[in-house]
Amino acid sequence: MVESKQFKIRTIEGKDFPSIDGETILDSASVAGLAFDHSCKNGLCGACKTTLVKGKILEMQPQIALDKESVTNQFLTCCCVATSDILIDATNLSIMHGIEVKILPTRIDSLDLLSEDIMQVKLRLPPTLSFDFLEGQFIDVIGPNSIRRSYSIVSNSSNKKITLLIKRVKHGKLSDYWFSKAKLNDLLRIEGPKGTFCLRDKDKPLVFLATGTGIAPIISILNGLESDLSYNQTESISLFWGNRVRQDFIWKSNFKKIKIDFTPIVSREDDNWKGKVGYVQNIALSKINNIKNSNVYACGASEMINSSEISFIKAGLNKRDFYSDKFVQSF
Repeated sequence: MVESKQFKIRTIEGKDFPSIDGETILDSASVAGLAFDHSCKNGLCGACKTTLVKGKILEMQPQIALDKESVTNQFLTCCCVATSDILIDATNLSIMHGIEVKILPTRIDSLDLLSEDIMQVKLRLPPTLSFDFLEGQFIDVIGPNSIRRSYSIVSNSSNKKITLLIKRVKHGKLSDYWFSKAKLNDLLRIEGPKGTFCLRDKDKPLVFLATGTGIAPIISILNGLESDLSYNQTESISLFWGNRVRQDFIWKSNFKKIKIDFTPIVSREDDNWKGKVGYVQNIALSKINNIKNSNVYACGASEMINSSEISFIKAGLNKRDFYSDKFVQSF
């Protein structure tokens, strides 16, 4: 048992806040008005991974996302509490300030089957309600029988409707609803926005990696850049999107303002496919010459993200310049 005692938590940038008895370090930071990197908040995605520089902590729930490649003293802020005064290698995300998580009613505005296994859903909010988010964030949809699932937002923040890409999941409870039972004007609830997967530095070369519907938040980020009147592109933007089969490329890069080097990739051999075949991270590394100076944003399958982080850092990328949103499948 952890004694009912408060300790001081300090970040490497000099921010101090108290530990809250029974609350994780991530939640204690939130109570203090600080925003640390995070996503799933249950130890599965690894987005809140940081390093313990000094002091002692206690694991309160399994840190599943920590792998054998992890550096000594790394931990997940969503899983651990302080048991002494501690110093951690975490930074406050000022860009997140003012973003408020809400539970709001919404109705299905449209349902469009883009491929055999991918549905585009648009949700509309009551006209009197506002929903502010950063491109790249996600929401929880609360469906029939209070089943809750997380989906990245495809639309950018200037859109009145919230667009999602839904991947069919075999035996998935909410997946079955979307593909078999959902109707226009169905009443649902959403909670969000959530996560910290968002654009940090617009003035560096940008490399985006996606698998499957992991393209969703990246579309949102790119659309945000396209519509940002103050953004003047001076560096390269590269996008590598992988799917198992060519039929799942349900989106095309068609921007007028920003210029993107877009590489679609399939992982299965296809006689009718004339593009790249292989793994997203391997092909990206073979094409990118200035990886040390880039910011990398990866979204999709955990295997791709884990492999990408390791290989890109080995190639010279600063670990602080790798941002990810790992899709954790629910049924």
